[in-house]
Amino acid sequence: MVKFLGAPAAPGYPPGMPDDLRASLDAIAAHEARVQAGPVTKVMRRLGRTAAFSKAYSKIGPVIDPKIRELKDGRVMAAVYGLPILALHSVGAKSGQPRVSPLVYVRDGDDVMLIGTNFGQPKHPGWTANLLAHPDAGVEIGPVRLAVHAAMVDEETWARMFPEFVAVYPGYANYLGRREGLTPRMFRLTPVGAPST
Repeated sequence: MVKFLGAPAAPGYPPGMPDDLRASLDAIAAHEARVQAGPVTKVMRRLGRTAAFSKAYSKIGPVIDPKIRELKDGRVMAAVYGLPILALHSVGAKSGQPRVSPLVYVRDGDDVMLIGTNFGQPKHPGWTANLLAHPDAGVEIGPVRLAVHAAMVDEETWARMFPEFVAVYPGYANYLGRREGLTPRMFRLTPVGAPST
């Protein structure tokens, strides 16, 4: 089973949390409990450390991942990749148009953490600019969609959470060495209420 670092233990929700949000977080936890590492996970963890794989996947991943993500509310992607993957729904920083990005995530309590490594390329991925310009967004994790508010984390949080990303997908550690000193942006996405529609 994949360890979802920092996942909340039920019933540790804060007092006053709306029932619909609590139910959504419980459904997400149930989805996460079903994610299992398999043969594809092992291959991706091994090959993901190489520059050649990162370069190739940076071209094909954005094409195939959204299609796989749409199958059975993300359950097919979770089964194939065996990684915690969500669909980030954001608004384009320049275009103002809706954007969807499948991304690996880790949890910090009820919050979702994302990091923009851009496959080790020395530039920030577009979705990070979208969140900076329009921090109110949505995430789909399994069958659940939540409204979230994004904020870039401070250095202390970045240092605390980065090893948790590496534990889920070791290629992240290798990406840092290829980014020419450009620190990837890391975001905390906090659920802000009822699931978005």
